[in-house]
Amino acid sequence: MSSAMNGSMKANRRVAAATLRERIETVRALQENEIDAYEIVKDRTNGEHYLLYYYLHLNVADGSKETYYHLMPIDNDDVLAIVLGEQPYEYPAHWHRPFLRNSAEDDGYVWFDPSAADVYDSFEQTGLKLQEALLEFKRNGSLDEEAVRKLLEKLDQTE
Repeated sequence: MSSAMNGSMKANRRVAAATLRERIETVRALQENEIDAYEIVKDRTNGEHYLLYYYLHLNVADGSKETYYHLMPIDNDDVLAIVLGEQPYEYPAHWHRPFLRNSAEDDGYVWFDPSAADVYDSFEQTGLKLQEALLEFKRNGSLDEEAVRKLLEKLDQTE
């Protein structure tokens, strides 16, 4: 095993599922139902704790089922607060820091930063506004220089 993999998994962009199976052990199950579960787990190699969240995804189109896993690093104080019921931990409301998540495409885990999702949401809203402006321009049917100038001004002001 490389020296990078003997240290914190936070130092790696990608972590193989086999590495997690070797290193992670359950400390405490928190809750579980037919759809999802939460556990506090620990890295045997370095003692770091993670909140493990996993859920079953049903693909309606073909009826197949897949389980997705998320590992959120947590501090020792957080471990105690969660175990004692003093700190909420449910996903996604209480997960704001980068965490490891797996992918259906391969057998590895990559770091995901949920704070970037807010940026993507704002980009999506801007895109919808731009799309509406272009549709309005098309509905008006005028392609003269003044109409194009007004469209470009409107697009420039769109946030």
